[in-house]
Amino acid sequence: MSPVYPAHFETVIKLRDGREAFVRPLKPDVDREKLFEMYSTLSKETNYYRFLNYQPVTRWIVEHWCDVNYDDKMALVAIVNENGKERIVADSRYYLDKTTGEAEIAIVVHDDYQEKGLGTKLLSYTIEVAKKSGVKKLYAYLSPTNRRIIHVVKKLGFTVKWVYEVGEYGAELPLQ
Repeated sequence: MSPVYPAHFETVIKLRDGREAFVRPLKPDVDREKLFEMYSTLSKETNYYRFLNYQPVTRWIVEHWCDVNYDDKMALVAIVNENGKERIVADSRYYLDKTTGEAEIAIVVHDDYQEKGLGTKLLSYTIEVAKKSGVKKLYAYLSPTNRRIIHVVKKLGFTVKWVYEVGEYGAELPLQ
């Protein structure tokens, strides 16, 4: 049985330049190709910051990311209209461990849409969705050289600490 699409999580985000991005839960059958296109055109730096190492994106990986159930596997995408064509320009997702109530969160914004406020607003909205969905705590691992995301998560209330064992920053945000 297919999971029920949560249309109540659809919203619009206004970018700093005045444009709007439509944000909604990922629709695997509709978004698969657009998601692949977004990830396969990221710069090496953006790809590295998303995965904490450079990882070429394959169709198999995108297929795995499209396996959402809107419960413990949630993904939100930001879509813009460019010349009459929909384009996914950001992807924010979390994976919930139901035994702990904690979820790992991740976000990527395509290079063409960075520095427009989209990442901060999409991450903030993803936090809101997680909270409404009963997630107790969000956590993420961050590259020490990705100053922008470190600044954003601190601004949104995450506690950021160095994790010696993995050589990265860990960020945590209690939701309950």
